[in-house]
Amino acid sequence: MRNKAIKYISVLLLAASVTACERVIDLDLPDGDDLPYVDAWITDQPGVQTIKFMKATDYMSQNAPEVISDAQITVTDVTAGKSYPFTFKNGAYNYDAGSNSIGVIGHTYKLSITWKGEQFEAADQLKRNSIIDSLTATYEEEDGEDKAGYYVKLYAHDPVGAIDYTWIRTYRNGELNHYVGEMLSTDGTIGGDDGLTDGFAFIPPFRDGVTSGEKPYEKGDVVKILFRSLSKPSFDFMEQVQAQLTNDGLFGKVLTNVPANVRNLQSTSGTKIYGWFGTVAEISATKKIE
Repeated sequence: MRNKAIKYISVLLLAASVTACERVIDLDLPDGDDLPYVDAWITDQPGVQTIKFMKATDYMSQNAPEVISDAQITVTDVTAGKSYPFTFKNGAYNYDAGSNSIGVIGHTYKLSITWKGEQFEAADQLKRNSIIDSLTATYEEEDGEDKAGYYVKLYAHDPVGAIDYTWIRTYRNGELNHYVGEMLSTDGTIGGDDGLTDGFAFIPPFRDGVTSGEKPYEKGDVVKILFRSLSKPSFDFMEQVQAQLTNDGLFGKVLTNVPANVRNLQSTSGTKIYGWFGTVAEISATKKIE
């Protein structure tokens, strides 16, 4: 994303030049700090739960983020009074819940990290999910910029009684479908926290948003739609992440670090951990194109 912005600035500068020669502009940028960050999402699904703790590299670097392996990480179900120690293995911290699950809808969870003699904490509440009704697939001929192929539609609705936040991910043959964006919903609509759409069906942008006209589905494709419930703080975090990922073009804003919810318990310390600790309930629906 940042490389795109730099390239765009270079194009503008070249277009404004009165010379006929190509001019290469080298930007002498200082190295940034190696910022520690967590990628920690706990689900209500059985099996292995994973937390990544790493150091972000300079954005001009081609190196992968450095893994931090010397921390002690625990997740606590505050509501039930249970703690789950995570063990470092194969580049991440893991806890195998077996046929059970750590996450329980309605429970509050706390992440505890001990690193370099300091204590860090974050908390989130695991919320209920919205409801997937069905997936349909229809073959459509080429129409303008939309290519011929199978178009999947998502039919879902919001449960009654609260404001529900949903993170929607689309998979094609087991991999994220990068031709469609990950979507965020508030009670089945876009934006708004007033509860006016409580209990209604998801609006057309979500229904149609799981298929790209640039690359519709083909016969034999397996399409999976995953709903992940979010608390309001986690929803706000994801909105800011999404805004940063799509922040380019003529009206792009200056990139900033998205706020984290991990706090250092030592108030006089300047050490920070970025990233987010969140809890999600997951439901999914799958359709094979036949």
